[in-house]
Amino acid sequence: MNRLARELTRGQKEVEAAQGNLVFTWAGANYPCTVNQTAASQMLDVGGFQLHSDLTLLVRTDVLPAVGPKEKQTLTFAGRSYRIDRVLVTHGGNITSLACNDPGQGA
Repeated sequence: MNRLARELTRGQKEVEAAQGNLVFTWAGANYPCTVNQTAASQMLDVGGFQLHSDLTLLVRTDVLPAVGPKEKQTLTFAGRSYRIDRVLVTHGGNITSLACNDPGQGA
């Protein structure tokens, strides 16, 4: 792991603690995370509708199993189910972003 990746991981751990050690549940296991966004909307922009997720979770990739969460799967956060609509991994591969929406909302 390079220096930048170590610093990002360290910073993620600090934010996890600052947000109260939140977790989400996926595939029957709990994973530490931080909440980046909790707002529901899809906005019409030039070129069509742009994805604006109900919930964006950031999780340290090293706490996830080798085959982690995938798009269209569901997770639970704060007692609510969410569908994973987008999975993005940082350039260094140490932070995974999960953009999630209500499973009843159109994909």
